[in-house]
Amino acid sequence: MFRGLGAPIARQLEGVELVAPDVVYDDTYKLDLGGRVARMRATGRAHSRGDQVVTVPDAGVLFTGDLVEAGQFSIFPWFPPHDTDVSVVRWIEVMRRLIATDPNVVVPGHGDISGPRLLVDVRDYLESLRDETWVRRDSAMPRETIAAEVTALMIERHPEWAGQDWIGKGVGRFCAEHP
Repeated sequence: MFRGLGAPIARQLEGVELVAPDVVYDDTYKLDLGGRVARMRATGRAHSRGDQVVTVPDAGVLFTGDLVEAGQFSIFPWFPPHDTDVSVVRWIEVMRRLIATDPNVVVPGHGDISGPRLLVDVRDYLESLRDETWVRRDSAMPRETIAAEVTALMIERHPEWAGQDWIGKGVGRFCAEHP
């Protein structure tokens, strides 16, 4: 799929061979790292079909992958026809569950290591993006107008965040997804 996203990416992937995993799990997996345990847990479809988080319970650390980004708008992987697994409605549910775990340290997929407030910030952003998109979608406004208005509003609310191009993809997903 990534090779099909353009020549520069395809060149970077020349010679790359995918390796099949030698350990798979459905829900959770406990990995002993020689005195420290890491727990892997599938979250269900949200940012992607294969989302999972990793916790280090004795240290109170949560690794979120791309479910959480620090200092930037959430990445919506939406590259039809290949990468279409994102579920923004489920993503919000996953964020609520992660907040309830109350970690001490959050390691996002992108950005600086943070505390549990980062989880709340991402959930709040996703809920705001949903609410602003759905109120416009339900008024039969054209998708391009919705995207432009919501993008401007999100940038106004978070002017310091990077990744503004992802806002429109999020609007598109919320327009297409129903609760």
